Amino acid sequence: MKERIQRIVDKMKQLSLFHRFKSLWRIEDTGDNLISESPPVPVMDIFRRFWPYARPYRYWIILSLLLIALQPIVQSGTIWLLQVFIDSVLTNGDFDPLYWLIFSYLGLTIIHGILYFSGTYLSNWVGESFILSLRKSLFEHLQGLSLHFFVEHKLGDIISRISGDIASIERLVITGATSAVSYLFQIVVFTGMLFFMEWKLALVSLVVVPLFYLVTRFFSKRIKMASRERTRREGAINALSEESFSNVALMQAYNQQEAESKRFSLQNQRSFKAKMLKVRLKAAFTPVISFIEMAGTLVVMVAGAWLLFNGGITLGTLIAFVTLLSKLYAPVRRLSKLLNTIYSASASAERVIEYLEEKPLVKESAYALEHPAARIEFDQVSFSYPDKSKTILSNVSFQIEPGESVALVGSSGVGKSTIVKLLMRFYDPTNGRILLDGNVLKGLQIDSLRENIAVLFQESLIFDGTVKENIAYGNPGATDEEIVKAAKFADAHEFIRDMDNGYDTWIGQKGRNLSGGQQKRLAIARSMIRNAPILILDEPTEGLDGGSERRLLNPIKRLMEEKATLIITHNLRSAAFADRILYLEEGEVKEMGSHEALLAQDGKYATLYYMQQGETGHETAVHSL
Repeated sequence: MKERIQRIVDKMKQLSLFHRFKSLWRIEDTGDNLISESPPVPVMDIFRRFWPYARPYRYWIILSLLLIALQPIVQSGTIWLLQVFIDSVLTNGDFDPLYWLIFSYLGLTIIHGILYFSGTYLSNWVGESFILSLRKSLFEHLQGLSLHFFVEHKLGDIISRISGDIASIERLVITGATSAVSYLFQIVVFTGMLFFMEWKLALVSLVVVPLFYLVTRFFSKRIKMASRERTRREGAINALSEESFSNVALMQAYNQQEAESKRFSLQNQRSFKAKMLKVRLKAAFTPVISFIEMAGTLVVMVAGAWLLFNGGITLGTLIAFVTLLSKLYAPVRRLSKLLNTIYSASASAERVIEYLEEKPLVKESAYALEHPAARIEFDQVSFSYPDKSKTILSNVSFQIEPGESVALVGSSGVGKSTIVKLLMRFYDPTNGRILLDGNVLKGLQIDSLRENIAVLFQESLIFDGTVKENIAYGNPGATDEEIVKAAKFADAHEFIRDMDNGYDTWIGQKGRNLSGGQQKRLAIARSMIRNAPILILDEPTEGLDGGSERRLLNPIKRLMEEKATLIITHNLRSAAFADRILYLEEGEVKEMGSHEALLAQDGKYATLYYMQQGETGHETAVHSL
């Protein structure tokens, strides 16, 4: 019975007006982790973390602060002129001061305009320069992270942090800091001027100041929570958009437009709720602050009227005081709003700090490798991916001599691609060693190692640029003659020459203006122009028809000449022309030898080969180059 009564009471609470009011200021926990929330960081820690990016502009910041600080002094001068005008000209009927008052007011207005323009322009220049510096730094930092980072994080969220979140940090570190100093200086100047005019009214006017602090404290914490949720949802929206449009062909082929639209709509709804919570808080904050300002002004007006009637002050002093009081409350109000903006921007800063604190899994080494002979050795190599218990490779050992080709074959998930990632030091082995010319890879500079490797990926990875730029990507310093020579070796020169602008033809994002075979030949030319002693072929003929595959064989053969070549393939016809073949199963090398030797063993490789060829006998012509 007690439990039933308690349920009724809880239900009534849920339906109560108080509960509904509380829900206006609370973030709903959806339990969605599409984009994880970044760990909270104190505002001062954020400022200390990003201030070094502003240090090169510190003298310009000081100058802009000086220009901004002079503005309230000029404004105070114009208000003092108002007091003199009322007391001397209007009250006493003395027109002699009128002319110098007019010219003084005009001069101070012009000076204020110059100060405002100069201070605003300079502070914005510093802010944009800060954004450029920080964005470049974050981009370079992300480039240096291990491949595992990009496997674990959504590309759309990464882009969101590089773009929008960086701009929010500028509002915190540069705009926020300079504005805060400006507002504080205005408060000091205007408060001093108030005490100079009439200290009794000045004391009365400061009674409401603690209310500003209490109200700001209440709203700022809630605005920060709403901002953190909003930025998280924006990252999720970007991640979903990038994922959906990158796979638009798959989405349309399987008629999943409605499902993707629902996923996108769900994230937008959650972003909308977080945004509206932030809007409600800010919308409520403004009238509350205005009410406090009004209360303070009314108190001053009542006290000022009493002093005026008792001869304590003049009419000009009272009017100038009230005018100056509005000037004082303006920076107090803006400072209160700025605190909310700072807490909002700190949510973006937390997301950027999370990425800046990421460290590469692979440690840089000191030894630079020059002109290697390219003898590769895997010595009892075992590997498991970070935070994963499953062993991908177990005690793998093999060698590749200079000029020799070795093919890795086996079913999907047996570790073929992992071997390539280890050779390129995207990861380091969990156990065992990988050696290049007798040097352990862990002891080599990463750039030095990769300078000596050319890769022909399964996906051609063509950039949005010209044909010339895509080929030269393998060697940015290549001449036009070297680019054409590489294209000829790749049998790409003829189709390039027939294009509208030849080598200067723009080929579109991901090479959309080229066929699959043309993209492959362009990628071969890019690998050739690198002229590296080590070559990796990752499914070099995957996804091509028979005719396109045959046209690629000669260019691939020329690309392999005098190189230590590692071939990854499911197509055993492509593996057949390798000097040696390694058959992998469950992360281990089960069979090793030439194509003919493995067929003669009549083991798992032979079974897989005949299955692919659709043959029942053991006699087949070796597909060679």
